[in-house]
Amino acid sequence: MPSQVTIPLSPHFTNLRGQGDRISSAAVAEKLVVADGEGYFVDDLGGHSWSFVPAPGAAVYGLTSRFKPSPIDHMANGVFLRVPFRRVPVLEAHSLEGLLAFASLIHSKDDSLKLMWRGQTREYLLTRPEEDSMRLYGEPQVSEPSLPSSGARLKVEFTTVFEQWSAILDTYIAEQILKKSLAGTRQRQDIVQGSQQFHSSYMYRLWAFATAQHYGLPSVGLDVTSDILVALLFALHRFSVDKATGTTTIARLDKDAEPVLYAMSAFENDLFDDSQLAPPWLLCERPKAQNAFFLATGWGQAPNRAAERIFVAIRLRNHTQWKLPSPVESLFPRRNKDSFLDFLLRSRVAYPSIASAAMLDRVYYRA
Repeated sequence: MPSQVTIPLSPHFTNLRGQGDRISSAAVAEKLVVADGEGYFVDDLGGHSWSFVPAPGAAVYGLTSRFKPSPIDHMANGVFLRVPFRRVPVLEAHSLEGLLAFASLIHSKDDSLKLMWRGQTREYLLTRPEEDSMRLYGEPQVSEPSLPSSGARLKVEFTTVFEQWSAILDTYIAEQILKKSLAGTRQRQDIVQGSQQFHSSYMYRLWAFATAQHYGLPSVGLDVTSDILVALLFALHRFSVDKATGTTTIARLDKDAEPVLYAMSAFENDLFDDSQLAPPWLLCERPKAQNAFFLATGWGQAPNRAAERIFVAIRLRNHTQWKLPSPVESLFPRRNKDSFLDFLLRSRVAYPSIASAAMLDRVYYRA
């Protein structure tokens, strides 16, 4: 970035990508010869920056029509979503069997990339000023998926609630240790020592982020799953949360809904498996039921970074006729089967001021 840019006191709140001036090989070279005035340009949704202002039509992210076709682009019939430096083919699935057959063919040639799924009841798209879209994509409007974290959507920096959230977690850990002591667990001292080591490690913070996300609190990541059927259940059901209590009702989508599945390629360092974040006795039931992973995503001036991990979008057609192999209720163990959920709900009453500061009112659950 140019020298005249002022570095903020908290740079991680307004972060950009570490590498600037990236230009797609599918950009419009003749439009890049001359910058559009002086200064610099920032995509404050993707976090990419340039030390010049691209001219309208330059398409620094690449012109959709200029990309080399992928092995499945022909299946999209010319329909693509756009993310920085790539186009994403949009396919249609008309049956559960066809969807699963297609998914079974996906494999990664790079072991550092993991296949993850995200299901949504509808597509959400970004809205950009036409001039910005012309600079970035070379078109006045493109279909660009919107995947910000809950913290970014709510404009809540997780650090502002982490102290209170950590106090809730510490109390839960202490309660679990006490329960094991009362049950006569012989390894109690090992558990106490292990919990102390865990609390002082970076894994504790990751577990705190992930657990917040899984139970509905604002975080800096997204829920994704390794199980396409779990993603499908989320895509085909509407969740209505009572804001006063957090109780949630679940209903199958009607025929007019347009749900979508995103196949995402996530880097190992951005993806956190709940089963590997904490000691076994601290693992929560909801992420187990959902085969859930925490996908660390963007914040500050890169809130939509996760969208760049989408490589296929699948729109679900005729979905009301699909017979699902498991009930959606299985994704949300009830309070009497989920000790952590039970603790969060009890904490609302036991520690009202801390619970309010930690935003426990956002915890949602199946009654």
